[in-house]
Amino acid sequence: MCGIAGILRVHSGGDDALPLRVAIADQWLDLLDAHIAHRGPDGSGRFRDRARRADGAIVDIALVHRRLSIIDRDGGAQPMVAAATEVSGRAHDAAAVVFNGCIYNHRTLRRELESLGCHFETDHSDTEVLLHGQRAWGDVGLASRLDGMFAYAIWERGSAELVLARDRAGEKPLYEAELAPGVYAFASSAAALIVLRERLRHEGVVQGPLRPAPRGVTQWIRFGGSLLPMLDGIEEVDVGVVARYGLHDRGDGVRASFAKRRGFEELPRRGDGPPLTSDSLDAMLREAVASRLEADVPLACFLSGGVDSSLVAAMAQRELGSLSTFTVRMPDVRYDESEAAATVAKALGTRHETLACEASPAADLVSLIEQLGLPFGDSSLLPTHWLSRAVRRAAPVALSGDGGDELFAGYERHAAAKWIARFGGVLRGIPRSVGAHAHPTSRWSKLVRLGDAARGGYQELLAIFPRAELEQLVEGASALVPPPMVVEDAPRHDFRWYLPGDLMRKSDTASMAVALEVRSPLLATAVVRAALATRLDSLTPGGRRKGLLREVAARYVPRDVVDRRKMGFAIPVGEWLRSDFGEMRTLMMDLIGEAATDPFPVDVLGVKVRRPRVAALLREHDEGVRDHSQRLYMLTVLAIWCRWSAGVARG
Repeated sequence: MCGIAGILRVHSGGDDALPLRVAIADQWLDLLDAHIAHRGPDGSGRFRDRARRADGAIVDIALVHRRLSIIDRDGGAQPMVAAATEVSGRAHDAAAVVFNGCIYNHRTLRRELESLGCHFETDHSDTEVLLHGQRAWGDVGLASRLDGMFAYAIWERGSAELVLARDRAGEKPLYEAELAPGVYAFASSAAALIVLRERLRHEGVVQGPLRPAPRGVTQWIRFGGSLLPMLDGIEEVDVGVVARYGLHDRGDGVRASFAKRRGFEELPRRGDGPPLTSDSLDAMLREAVASRLEADVPLACFLSGGVDSSLVAAMAQRELGSLSTFTVRMPDVRYDESEAAATVAKALGTRHETLACEASPAADLVSLIEQLGLPFGDSSLLPTHWLSRAVRRAAPVALSGDGGDELFAGYERHAAAKWIARFGGVLRGIPRSVGAHAHPTSRWSKLVRLGDAARGGYQELLAIFPRAELEQLVEGASALVPPPMVVEDAPRHDFRWYLPGDLMRKSDTASMAVALEVRSPLLATAVVRAALATRLDSLTPGGRRKGLLREVAARYVPRDVVDRRKMGFAIPVGEWLRSDFGEMRTLMMDLIGEAATDPFPVDVLGVKVRRPRVAALLREHDEGVRDHSQRLYMLTVLAIWCRWSAGVARG
């Protein structure tokens, strides 16, 4: 688990060609390094190279790596370089790789590559498998064989091209930017690219300020997260994609462009394969958990007391014979699952510890948003970070139950989608005024959201600001929000969009802020393929949410855990915004209160946020007229990001 970054630059191959260290300045690399350093405290490395293309142009590359040492601590340093060689009669040019993640089937792949004649220098580094695998199988051939979480960049000297890839579920982040003609960069952090881009502008390499992307900004406000870019030119590499970055002349001088971007695996459709049964799922999950236990450092498991983490912990305990499990005691007893987790741990026989929650909500929130460089609005980021920080003191690796709800239809909204499909005509007639004063978790409020979703699409069930609310807040929002999307398979939709855009972003940001590697067995390649190919009625026998997974869990954990109502990893953010717990209200009022000066600059956001509507949300929340907890949290996060972004632009 690591942080990766790099810069690719192309320029004329004439006698006046810039020296490599001038073409890609050390100061640029220093900036990238500083913004990924938290991800890898155990080591750092850099690689530089220069290649001349057939057309005479010079291509320069610089790779930056920060290492969290988990597997092959002595031999897995990066960037990892392979010299030119010949394998099975084929010549291969020199190559280099930087890699963030973990490949769980690396030993199997290593044996296969050795049978092809590849010679490994390391004892058991999963990184070296990428170098040899790229040569043996090519872009798609390698990526499609990997069972793991990954974002990697491979430099091929012979073609003077860079190959990028990102895993199927978006467990590991990867951002890219074409910063100027012939200057391209990538990084594990959006913040790194934003800061680098502004440095290049101040140096005159880039012309003009960063421009916001209004459609993307609107989506971020609406949902708290999105796969659309906030800023023009700084984007995420899509999940499940391998891209070969070639440098070509587009008619206006030498410019950079992707020559080829391909999905390395098409997700199966419902009914495409044999349906999962409790026996086949049981075997699949046991293999997935076992494969994620390899580490040269202590390994632990998150344990919330819910079905997913309890099942993962039970299987890991059986495999290892002795497992450390952790939960964190939340500051509000209504949101605390530590007693339930302790009961599960006792039944499983794990070495369990309940950790104190050292919560500094306001300070932690500012730090996390600035580190991410995006206005991420899921408030469960905070408790996930506190748990990660506490567990990191005992182990640098932890297992989690992430992915269970998305793959096995575990959310209430998945059941709601069926109601919308059957009774949409009736539900569309529900007026929003019915739940105007109801708590967000009340039946009346949920009924209103069903009506919103019947009118505006399934996405309304995911929105912090449903369409009607968004149009009151953001001027011109109706023109920026895409038309309702027909969603026939809600779990599949959530796997494709919500999982990478929200859940995985949250998990990675919260854990890597303290250099904790989080592994998710439920997102194993075989499990993902099988779950997405199984009909929904087989995943939810008797209409029970996550029913098939619960059948398997009942073999390993107490029945009351299997039947326990899903609680979620939440905090009473609405009350904290009233009571000033952890200075949350102070932060909010300083940023978006009446006295705040221009918290949402149009030149930063590209859209106008109506201040009178923000004031109304604050007033209604304070007076208890309506609960706007998540909306006010999102606006606070947005203001944090605006302030940070404006500061970066000023230099």
